[in-house]
Amino acid sequence: MTEPVSENKEQLVIDLNFIPGWARRPPDARPAGGMDRFNSSQESRGGDSRRRDRPERSERRSGGGAKRPEFRDRPRSDFALPAPKPDPMDERLALLDVTFLPERRGLTPLAHRLGKSGRAYSLFEVAALFLSKPDFYLIKIEAPATLENFSFCQCADCKAIFLGKEAAAAHVFAKHFEKFCKKEDQEAEPPKGNFVCIAKCGLSGVLLGPPNYHGYNDKVAEVHRARYPDMPIEAYRKRIETIHDAAVIEQWKAEMCKQAIYRFGEGEKAVTFSRFTEAEAYFRDHCLPGTVKESRNVVVPGVIAHAMEPGPLRRVIEDVWQKESRFPLKLSVTLRLAFRHLGLHTFKAAGGFTFVTSVAPNAIDPAHAVEGIRDILDFVAANPGCSRANLLSKLVPEASPVAGEAESPVAVTMPPRESELRRQLQWLVEKGHVIEFSDGSMAVPATAVARVQMARPKGKSRRE
Repeated sequence: MTEPVSENKEQLVIDLNFIPGWARRPPDARPAGGMDRFNSSQESRGGDSRRRDRPERSERRSGGGAKRPEFRDRPRSDFALPAPKPDPMDERLALLDVTFLPERRGLTPLAHRLGKSGRAYSLFEVAALFLSKPDFYLIKIEAPATLENFSFCQCADCKAIFLGKEAAAAHVFAKHFEKFCKKEDQEAEPPKGNFVCIAKCGLSGVLLGPPNYHGYNDKVAEVHRARYPDMPIEAYRKRIETIHDAAVIEQWKAEMCKQAIYRFGEGEKAVTFSRFTEAEAYFRDHCLPGTVKESRNVVVPGVIAHAMEPGPLRRVIEDVWQKESRFPLKLSVTLRLAFRHLGLHTFKAAGGFTFVTSVAPNAIDPAHAVEGIRDILDFVAANPGCSRANLLSKLVPEASPVAGEAESPVAVTMPPRESELRRQLQWLVEKGHVIEFSDGSMAVPATAVARVQMARPKGKSRRE
């Protein structure tokens, strides 16, 4: 059993809201008790039955009926541009090894909740749960040794990755420039001169100044870097509008009564610039080298990868995400090892499916048990997939309605035999003599379990 987990705002909250595929079907189309999950051996063989319960991708839904987010879904930018043509795929990217890892902040609280429930959860469903939201996973990307002269450029601040230094530099300028440089406004004289027109950013509406003003190019570079770093500068210049309006020119002059000062550092060591291009050059020489790291292997937070701009690298990640979401084999292996280190047990069902639980399955011979326990074991063995309600309705016809949860309060008017059977059933579940699955179905280890892997003590690293 895992240790109690204290409140931690940095931890991810993961709901144990699993709805197996068979439960989504109409009642008359469901197999008895949902036992197809561990009476079929298709998981281990990779057959079609592992996908037969899944709706089409456009209709795929998570527990509770909410639409599962596709990897490609991300917030739209604040300006509309024609959809760019897909970049040609770099053949080297097909050689990258992309692996999805569970976010550590979600592992411990989830293991704690699994431990408290006492039920057995499908490891594949848990893996799919981690893949359902970008907050729950990390992405490890490795370049094989055979791939020469290849490296990623990664932002040391937010862990975003790029295939080139210029793309990484543009990202840092747009997202993290203010972390190093403080922009201050100071009073200044309004610009003097004869200005007949004014340039305006056609995307944001920012007044850039007259084309013949000495600070015009600085302003264009600043707005482009700060707002639209992913757009080529030539394309951005085509979005600039020229306005012949005296009132707008006067508005620009009023705005220019406050001049920007760019300050790096504090106190006597502070370095200041009055032009953006000078501040940009200083940032590139003194700040950028420590902000962009080159490496052949990177780990990217799911949220950051989810927000990547369309391109070849994003397509590689998305393709692997799609495959892993349909059949999360790699992530389930990682989770199995992690959960065992966190005090949970895993077992492979007779049909090949793997489950995780805090109660290790422990088969006993009904012939050596007392009458009530023997009756429960015989009934569950003969009716795999039955629920608590099924069992009590058969063994105690006069039994009161059952909510189906192990924590359900015991009715005051409960017949003595029903009360005793409830107590005995709960004891069997807590000792692992009866397995209760996440959907409430039950089975006995003797027929449902093929192999059990016990939790590992901390620090022990014996081989599988």
